[in-house]
Amino acid sequence: MSKELTEEPLQENAIYVVGHQNPDTDSIASAISYAYFKNATDGGLSYQAVRLGEPNPETRFVLGYFGLPLPPLIHHVYRRVADAMIKDVVTASTKSTLYEVGALMISHKLRDIPLLDDGGRLAGLVTERKIARSYLEEFREFTLEHHPPKISDVVRTMDATLLVGKMEDFLSGRPMIGAMSPEKMKKYLNKGDVLITGDREEAQEAGIEIGVSCIIVTGGTPPSERILQMARERGVAILVTPYNTYVAGRLLRLSAPAVRVMEEKPLTVSKDTVLRDFMDELMQDHNGIAVVVDEDRRVEGVITRHDLINPPKRKVILVDHSEKAQAVAGIEEAEILEIVDHHRLGGLETGQPITAYVRPVGCTNTIIWDLYKSNDVEPSRPVAGAMLSAILSDTMLLKSPTTTKYDRRAVEEIADFLGMDYMQFGIQMYTEKTNIKHLSAREILTMDLKESRFPRGTVAVAQIEVADKNVVLSRKEEILEEMKRLSEERGYDLFLLMVTDVVQEGTEMLAVGQVRLAEKAFRTSFDGNSAYMPGVMSRKKQVMPYLADALR
Repeated sequence: MSKELTEEPLQENAIYVVGHQNPDTDSIASAISYAYFKNATDGGLSYQAVRLGEPNPETRFVLGYFGLPLPPLIHHVYRRVADAMIKDVVTASTKSTLYEVGALMISHKLRDIPLLDDGGRLAGLVTERKIARSYLEEFREFTLEHHPPKISDVVRTMDATLLVGKMEDFLSGRPMIGAMSPEKMKKYLNKGDVLITGDREEAQEAGIEIGVSCIIVTGGTPPSERILQMARERGVAILVTPYNTYVAGRLLRLSAPAVRVMEEKPLTVSKDTVLRDFMDELMQDHNGIAVVVDEDRRVEGVITRHDLINPPKRKVILVDHSEKAQAVAGIEEAEILEIVDHHRLGGLETGQPITAYVRPVGCTNTIIWDLYKSNDVEPSRPVAGAMLSAILSDTMLLKSPTTTKYDRRAVEEIADFLGMDYMQFGIQMYTEKTNIKHLSAREILTMDLKESRFPRGTVAVAQIEVADKNVVLSRKEEILEEMKRLSEERGYDLFLLMVTDVVQEGTEMLAVGQVRLAEKAFRTSFDGNSAYMPGVMSRKKQVMPYLADALR
């Protein structure tokens, strides 16, 4: 059984070093070793190894053997809401007044502010537009009945002093400026209203007799003791503010809770949402803003229509592949910084010149090992172990025809660095790799599968390396049926499985789909959907070039 591995957490702002789909040991080890190399040589940025699929038994063995964590799984590199959103969000509490929220808008030059409840979760959104509309809607008659302010809010907003009343009480009714004679005031004032007046004792007295809820005295002059005593007896609150009557009237309106004009159901989105899937919804929103929240409705950011203009691309480094068909989904939206590979160039286009290390060697990690040496970087022992494992795996213990002198030299140097017998370890690794009894037919086919698109169709070539090919061929019919199902699901024109026997140094090739293309490519007959090819061990060097010629 494979060892249980600990998965490394994904770093949001890192540059991802990523191998191909259906990753093998070289793909995952290359991501690990090159991310380590970049972090050692580029101190200004952070690089993280990631993967595009589940590790096969061999890879799990290698990671467990050397104590390496499993790189985190990613599904795409499409630009997400998280890549374009504003992360430093100014928020306010549902207990905030309109004055406080407005002050935040002015000081931070904002048009929208999310309001949070007592638990820190999104309650709604206050927008500049909503505040302006509330003034227009309440132009004819403004009342405090809807979300009335506390006296403490009015005191805070007006820099007022409470002479009579309780801070926790709420104001009610309609505000009125007491600028007319007491007799005329009585025609407009109702019980429970709020009277705003200056140093006019007769107006103050009239308000108390009518039974207003509060008198706000402007200009900073407190009422007489007689007026204060009358207010105490009638239960009328009295505040004194240093502002003039006009300003006090405006500030009273701003003393109302911000929830008065809050939009309770603003547009929300998760930070992991693919940006292109959300653009239309954001463009059509009447506010042109969405609040980015997590599962508990805690605010993680905001995104506006303006943020959709040329949003930043996600940055990636590709290792062990350069074909779009094998790359992470969304690669066309990403910024490819580098490519490190030992396969044929697969036609990926970049918007600007990039660094590319592409050499005809047996393993990507051979290239990376040479980069370590030329830059005088020493890997950790676990990383060196992963590199050694990858080279032994990709070169079939240095028996593959793709093996070069550079691969052999790298194996010897890394083994010497680790103090290991590489052949003994390689046999142990292969023993784990060739244990397929617990694998389903689909798992056998997909754990090392590569797709390529040619003018005449899409070809998939899977490979499994075993010490005895009969272990796989005893399940031939089951595997052929699964190959047909996969071909239908994924649109393969030709699907090949290489059952490579590392002891006999040959491959039994199974084929479904346009089998005649395979017969043309390899100039052999596929009786019963299979053909034995002695000496064929390398997919890259002994299979793909012939398929490419036949399919062009």
